[in-house]
Amino acid sequence: MQYLLLLALLGCTTVSFAQDPADIFHKTVDVDDVNEITFDVYAKDQLEFRSWPGDDLLIETSVQIKNVKQDILDFYLRQKRYVLKPTVSGDQMQLVSFDKNRRVVKGTEGSAFEEVTIVVYLPEDFSPAGDRQYTRAHK
Repeated sequence: MQYLLLLALLGCTTVSFAQDPADIFHKTVDVDDVNEITFDVYAKDQLEFRSWPGDDLLIETSVQIKNVKQDILDFYLRQKRYVLKPTVSGDQMQLVSFDKNRRVVKGTEGSAFEEVTIVVYLPEDFSPAGDRQYTRAHK
């Protein structure tokens, strides 16, 4: 009887500490020769812009998927599902979501809920110039 009670208590504790898979990753992008940056990000991702004293652009991506196992998130990270890909043309850079046609994630109990927050740290000499567009005075 004590064995069953201990097993039930252990099971409840394990379930209560189970967490949905989450990860945070960072990427830096050299913007020394860039004077204009635009962002074309997947529509459901949350995007925030912050100024910082660094010389490079720093992208912090936080991903959490509810109702899946860690292996699913790891797979999507390897597939670059959440990466912003830079394209440079002259002194202009465009950062575009690598996967702009994301299919619905299948969870353990139906569809999963995917939450992606991207925080972009721009050098202090960049200023807003429109919707998801930043410029700086020419160097």
